[in-house]
Amino acid sequence: MNWNTFFLNFLFCESSPNFGGQEHQILLQMAALQGAGHVCLLACDPQSKIADEARRRGTPWHPVAFRNSFDLPSLWTLRKLIVRHRIDAGIGHSGHDFNGLAVAGRLVRPRPTVLRMRTYQPGIPRAFSYNVLADRTLVPSEFLRRQILGNQKIQSAKVAVLRPLLPLEDLKREAGKPLPGPLGDRLANHGPVIAQAAMLRSEKGHRVALAAVARLVGDYPQLRYVIAGIGSKEADLRIQAASLGIAENVVFAGLMIPVAPLLARADVVIMPSLNEPLGLAQLEALVLGTPVAVSDAGGLPETVEDGITGWVLTAGNIEAWEKGLREILSAPAEAKARAERGRVWVEAHFSATTFLEELPRQLEIARSKITR
Repeated sequence: MNWNTFFLNFLFCESSPNFGGQEHQILLQMAALQGAGHVCLLACDPQSKIADEARRRGTPWHPVAFRNSFDLPSLWTLRKLIVRHRIDAGIGHSGHDFNGLAVAGRLVRPRPTVLRMRTYQPGIPRAFSYNVLADRTLVPSEFLRRQILGNQKIQSAKVAVLRPLLPLEDLKREAGKPLPGPLGDRLANHGPVIAQAAMLRSEKGHRVALAAVARLVGDYPQLRYVIAGIGSKEADLRIQAASLGIAENVVFAGLMIPVAPLLARADVVIMPSLNEPLGLAQLEALVLGTPVAVSDAGGLPETVEDGITGWVLTAGNIEAWEKGLREILSAPAEAKARAERGRVWVEAHFSATTFLEELPRQLEIARSKITR
């Protein structure tokens, strides 16, 4: 398919009320496709965080409630959007929106190609969803692909890896912006700065990082651990920080858009996740030349080569994280050298150009299998 002369209409669907890496990636993909001449529309809950961000960015969107996977008003609305906008390809992510898209798409003739972009796999993967509802499922890492194909009933040819895209130039431009006032004040004349950008959920490993930081503050009394993100575990993490006696060293920055100014300001960006299909913050940090440390969980080792482009530390192991962070903070030149090698690798593999070259190939494979 020559996308220079053949343009498509895409419908992106997202039912999650939150805004994290998945939702951010949707908006980035839409922007890249629109920049290449394609037409994109987002269907989402009008009360969701992604709707708020779509309004802020001027991204075309339409309200769809997605009360459940087979909510009849949502299905009818999706069908009307597919017909009205002559949708060639629908892309679903979360359970409710993908199921609704798959059903609505089959109420139209000729029907659109239905792709599922799966950024994580909760529970046991269902063969029907991957083999029948999705024309093709695209995942960000080999780890997640293996996890899904752990169900041997799922056809391996239906699941492929598509690396996410990073807005390289936008990140570099945003990195020069000042930190939000309160955060800037908290970090003024303090350091070193350890930053983590992730939703505040148990699997993101904040508790391990807090315990490691507590062991470092004796040698680094001005250290600041900045937690950027929102989520249900914030109260628990605040209690833990207070119980460890490091409340003054921990900054809860909330949801930061853009987060690049923090990533650029940090001495190290960490991803201590206990389970992570891929992760994005560490990749964004490398684009900005900031050293990174990630856990050895899930797909994270696919993004950082230990000893070459950063540090890969044992997930859930407080001693390993304390030792690794000490090494990074005590050897800034080596940390920067690794980050520079990481920057070169990330820019070669996660650019919008790479994404726009690979997506049409995956779409063509999916379209070729459809019996219309």
